[in-house]
Amino acid sequence: MVVMTPKISANVAWQVVEGEAIVVDLASGKTVGLNPSGTFLWTHIDGGHDVAALASALAGEFSLSREEAASDTDAFLTEMTTRMLIVDAEAAG
Repeated sequence: MVVMTPKISANVAWQVVEGEAIVVDLASGKTVGLNPSGTFLWTHIDGGHDVAALASALAGEFSLSREEAASDTDAFLTEMTTRMLIVDAEAAG
């Protein structure tokens, strides 16, 4: 399980278009389009919500079990961290 308080990297630009977030890595120029659950999580990543809070919010928004929401949140945050689109707010200072 990912243990962090995620925040969006300073090298990222994004906006929501027709209900889906489009995320641009400014360093590489690569873009990522997010599905509805990814968009929901992305818009709640603010450096103030930890993984558990994000998973709980996702469970409530999409009527998921806590286990499914935790697994989905963990997978999403792992991918976004690997792509260097988010960082740990506590580690970043």
